[in-house]
Amino acid sequence: MKWSLYLGKPAGIKVFIHWTFVLLVIWLSWMHLQQGHGLFEIIMGLFFLALLFACVTLHEFGHALAARRYGIDTQDINLLPIGGVARLERMPEDPKQELVVAAAGPAVNVAIAGVLFLLILVTGQSQLDISHHVTGSNFLSDLLAINIILVLFNLIPAFPMDGGRMLRALLAFKMKRAKATQVAASVGQLLAIGFILFGLFYNPFLLFIGVFVFLGAGAESRQVSMAESMKLISAKDVMTGNFQSISLSATVAQAASLMLENRSSELVVTNGDQFVGIVSYRLVILAIQEGKSEQPIIDLIQEDVKTFEPNLVLADVIDVLRLENQTLYPVIENGKLKGIITHSNLNKILLDKQAAPQIQD
Repeated sequence: MKWSLYLGKPAGIKVFIHWTFVLLVIWLSWMHLQQGHGLFEIIMGLFFLALLFACVTLHEFGHALAARRYGIDTQDINLLPIGGVARLERMPEDPKQELVVAAAGPAVNVAIAGVLFLLILVTGQSQLDISHHVTGSNFLSDLLAINIILVLFNLIPAFPMDGGRMLRALLAFKMKRAKATQVAASVGQLLAIGFILFGLFYNPFLLFIGVFVFLGAGAESRQVSMAESMKLISAKDVMTGNFQSISLSATVAQAASLMLENRSSELVVTNGDQFVGIVSYRLVILAIQEGKSEQPIIDLIQEDVKTFEPNLVLADVIDVLRLENQTLYPVIENGKLKGIITHSNLNKILLDKQAAPQIQD
C-alpha cells in the first residue's frame, strides 16, 4: 500500500506498517533521551513498543482468521501508530457470525493477558531488572496492563470499536440489521457525548476519544443504511442502453474507426441481439500494426468477460467492479444484451441516489 512498508504474508494475509511509525520511534527515543536514559534503555523501550504492536497485530489476526472461517477474506492488515486495521472484504451480516468475528480480536488480547499473568506467576518476579527503564514499572506487567486496556477499550459498545459491532450483532438477533445498527450507533454516540463532557473538565484525551467514537458511530450507521438501500437496486436499474456495439461481421478497421469516434477502449460485439463478447482497443491497434485491418474482428473477441444478470443486486455489482479491470460490463438475459454498466455511469447513478461511495477505475 502507498506510504506503507510490506512486512510479510503470515497465514496468507498481507501485513503493512505505515511510514509514520518512524515518527513514533523518533519521539519515543527522544523521550528517553530527555529523561537521561542511555542506548540500552532506548533499545528496551523500542523492544517494548514492538511487543505492544505485536499484540495489536495478533488482535487483528483474530478478526481476520475468524472471518476466514465464514468464507470472508482479509485484504490486508495495516499497522498505524494509533492501532491496527484488518480490512475485511465485508463484515458478515449473520449476527452470530458477526459476533464471533468482532469478539475474536479482544479474545486474543485476553489470551495474551492470561499467558503474561501465568508467566509473571511462574517467574515469581514482581519487577524485572530491565523493566523500570521501559515505562516505570514491571516489563511484563506493563504488557499485561496494556492488553487489558486493549480489551476494555475495544469492548466499549460503540462503533468503530469491536464492542459496537458486538452490540449490533446481539441486537440483530431480535431486529433487522439496519435497525440494530441505528440503535447501536445511538448508544455509541450517547457514550461519546459522555466522554466529551467528561474530557472537557477532567481529561483532554477522553475528549479525543469521544469525538472519535461519535464520528465512527455516525459513519457506521450511514454505511449500513447505504448497504441496505443497495439491496433494493439491481443491475437493470443502473445499466445504460446508450453504448456502442459492433456487428460480428465487422472488420478490424471498422472497429478502430468506431473506437476513435467514440473514444472507447472496449466495444461490445453482438450477433443481432445476442451478446458475443468484447473487443479491446489494444488488440485492435495490434492487429492494425500487423497489417490486418480488413481481418474480421471475430478473431479478436474476448469471450471470457464478466457479465451481469439484470436482477443482480447492486452490492454484488460493486463487489465485482472493485475486483475486475474491465471498463464495461454487459448485462445479459438469456444470451441477449440488455445494456451495459461502466464505472462512470454507475458512479453517476450512485451519486444521484447517494447510495454508496464511488468505485475507482
